[in-house]
Amino acid sequence: MAPPASINMSVHSADRPLDNYQFTFESYLDDSAQIEPDQAYLFPNDNPENDRVDEQYEIIKMIMDGRLHLAPFSDDRPPRRVLDIATGTGIWAIEMGDKYPEAEIIGTDLSPIQPGFVPPNVRFFIEDSRDDWDYPAKFDFIHTRVTLGCWSDMKNEIIQRSFDHLQPGGWLECQEIPAPVMCDDGTLPEDFGWLRWVRDFRAGGQVANRQVDLGPQLTGWMHEVGFVDIHEMTFKIPINGWPKEMRLKHIGMMWQRNLLEGLSGFSLGMFNQLGKTVEEIETSVLSDTGFRGAHHR
Repeated sequence: MAPPASINMSVHSADRPLDNYQFTFESYLDDSAQIEPDQAYLFPNDNPENDRVDEQYEIIKMIMDGRLHLAPFSDDRPPRRVLDIATGTGIWAIEMGDKYPEAEIIGTDLSPIQPGFVPPNVRFFIEDSRDDWDYPAKFDFIHTRVTLGCWSDMKNEIIQRSFDHLQPGGWLECQEIPAPVMCDDGTLPEDFGWLRWVRDFRAGGQVANRQVDLGPQLTGWMHEVGFVDIHEMTFKIPINGWPKEMRLKHIGMMWQRNLLEGLSGFSLGMFNQLGKTVEEIETSVLSDTGFRGAHHR
């Protein structure tokens, strides 16, 4: 069973540098904590989660055969000005800076969790991309990756603003993973634990006003805001080691471990919206997702 990763590509300050920003990360959740519906980010960004996100990045790069992007840039035709929205630990922006040393790479995020030692052409800024964008020049490449749960209205907050801030002929590439798990042969039972988890995750997203099913809607949103030459590619990611083919088996085992490592953080923020206590989430939700027993027939 495998969730498809949808990658869509389309053609078409007042920011604060990290050095000037003081940031305090508060304890994520205790037994009495409640996350406000308008909180900017509902998931943890502590060191264990940052390590998990970096591992997730490497798995996705494996799925894409080592490519950083699918937009038609190359050493002979490099991008000149690149924006990485919700850059996280900044690993993609840093590798883009290494690959395209003449390009200007900007990564933005809510948290200053990026390293201090980066290529000279890479800069990071603290920014909530849901707010108005104020960049002095337009970009020829804008990138997002795995931002489910970050936006209340990705079409207008991200895709429309990307359209407005791209040079003519520029590209937007969104690498997003939809929440539900898929099954090639229709044998996935309705009471499968992961499906129950997804239903609660979606319900929490509705209460929190956060979109969690981004992948299937990207192409339509891009058309609606005016992008042309839109390409959609789907990559299957096994959720454990069921495939017989060794490459996919290895990817599935890595993806299973990555999901299990992040499951607590994914669940606490969203399920807290539904009135579940931390104890209820840990004991009843996290113990029955069915990752280990899922298989493809």
